[in-house]
This record gives sequence, structure tokens and C-alpha cells, in this order.
Amino acid sequence: MPITAGLPSSVSYQARAEWREAGLIEPNCEAIRDYRLGRLQAQIDTAGVGALLMFDPMNIRYATDSTNMILWNHHNPFRAVLLCADGHLVLWDYRNTEFLTEDNPRIHERRTGADLFYFDRGDSVGNTAAQFAREVESLLTQHGEGSRVLAVDKIMVAGLRALESRQLTVIEGEPLTEFARSIKCEDEVKAMRCAMHSTEQAVGRMREAVEPGMSEMDIWAVLHYESIKRGGEWIETRLLSSGPRTHPWFRECSHRIVQPNEIIAFDTDLIGPYGMCCDISRTWWIGDENPHGELIDATRIAHDHLTHNMALLRPGRHFSDLTAAFHKLPDNCQRLKYVWVCAMNGR
Repeated sequence: MPITAGLPSSVSYQARAEWREAGLIEPNCEAIRDYRLGRLQAQIDTAGVGALLMFDPMNIRYATDSTNMILWNHHNPFRAVLLCADGHLVLWDYRNTEFLTEDNPRIHERRTGADLFYFDRGDSVGNTAAQFAREVESLLTQHGEGSRVLAVDKIMVAGLRALESRQLTVIEGEPLTEFARSIKCEDEVKAMRCAMHSTEQAVGRMREAVEPGMSEMDIWAVLHYESIKRGGEWIETRLLSSGPRTHPWFRECSHRIVQPNEIIAFDTDLIGPYGMCCDISRTWWIGDENPHGELIDATRIAHDHLTHNMALLRPGRHFSDLTAAFHKLPDNCQRLKYVWVCAMNGR
């Protein structure tokens, strides 16, 4: 079977077959990579900085479409990317793993030595940071188009101090990356649709599997398995609970045994194919008896909330207009509501 240009190896044939059956069009990953680099470059130009230095694994992935032990990297920042004003891009990666990106033409240099944290460097972290800062300054001199202003998204204290000791002006880089990522291209939308479809398939398999007598962990494991086999990557939270554990929300998945005639509630909160975050919230009634009146009332409120707000959506409408017109939840739902995204969440 031919491979789509730029298709990540983690996307499974099962997922691709399901997408075809659903009439979905796979994204052109090369087009996505070019678009994302262009978005970041535009932010660099607008901000007037010499370069953008990124440690956040999500931003590194956005800039290079490359990953390396991404969950471990989230709490051990050993990777970094410097995107310069003239387009020169340098990736610092884990030692001896340069081969992971050797076929990526958008990366012009591969280095090591951005691991500016104690677990890796111990008491010599200051020396490592000083060397890293010298490299960044040199690259900025060569490729920063005369600017010594450096935008940085997230950095360890030793790294920040080392950069500032080189008389570089360090500014917040996160606004640049967030604005770059805020507008999706056509192929990113295609990737999102494919990823969401795979997540819906995984949720469907979990619904088929659930029955009284299973633990919350047993049920949640089905979601993880069905997502991973389709090219999903990981789950950000453990938000699946049952019965009396569903309220208030945010109790994590446990070994509690699901009883007949009670609810299960969950958020997928997973990273699906193409690295897209797929967040679906569902509440299921498990059992043959009818749910009691309080649950029916809560479901009606959620239904009214969603249908009202969905009807407001249309191309070109400003968020400020949406906010003013959103459905208002009853007073007894106000204290524990989500403070963001709740307008479309049904909570």
C-alpha cells in the first residue's frame, strides 16, 4: 500500500482504512510543515527579534514535526530549537540521536547540549548553560539579521542567566508560538478531522466494552489501547470516574468497580494521530433501569446549553459576540463550572 507523502509512521493502516470509509481526506504533512514554519517566521518578523528559541516540546514539534521521548522531554527539557530571522533552524537533541531527524530537510544543523537541568548535568549545569549561551549568541550573530533580541518560550533558570550574561535581550517567546499556532491551514484541519475520527472510534470500542463489574481502570485502558493502535500517542489526564465519584469533577480514574445502574463520565484528553489533541467529554448510563430525575435534569441542562451555543456558531462571528450571547447556566451550576471552554462543553 503506498504511503501518503509525509505520513508519520505512527499512523496505522487501520486508522487510514477507517478514514477512507468515512470519506475523510488525509492531510499533506509536507504542506503542514511548510505552513507552520511560515507561521513562526512571520511572528519572528512581526516581533522584530533575531531568533525564537523554543524548549517546549509542543513548540519544537510545531517547528520541526519531530519528537524524541516526548513525555520524558516534557519534564526533562533536553531538546531545543532556534529559528533565526533569516530562516536558519538549529535543533539540539539527545546525544547520539541525530539520526532521528536526518531525513528532515527543514533542520539545517543538529547539535547536543541543551539539557540545562540538574538531573542530567548536576553541579556543572552552569558550565553547560554557558556553552549553550555562547552557541546561541554565535548563531544570532550569523543569522539574526543584526538583532540581539531573543524570544524564548520556556527555559531553565541557568539557561536564562547565561543568555542574559551575553548581553542578549531575552523576551517572552510564548506569545509568538501561541499566535502562530492559533490559525490552522487546510491540511491541519484535515489532520484534526482524521484524529477526531480515530478518537471517536476508540470511544465507541470503549462503550461496547463497558459493563457493570469492570473497574474504572479496566474501562479507561480500553480507550488507551484503541487510541494507540490507531496512531494515538498518549492521554493527558486520567479523567474517568463512575457513580458517586463523578461529582464534583476531576477525580482521577481508580480501581472502583462500576455498579449496575449508575453513570460513567470521562474526558478523552488524548493526543491522537498527527499529534492532534482530541478532547471529547461523555457521560454514559450503565444499566437497564431508568436514571433518576436529578440525572435527567442535569442532562437536559447540558443539552440546552450545547444546542443553544452551537446554534450561535457561524463563520465570521467575533468571540466577543459569542460570549455575550452564550447560554447562561442555572445558579446551581455556577460554582463548579469550567471557567474556560465550558460554553461548548456541556458541563
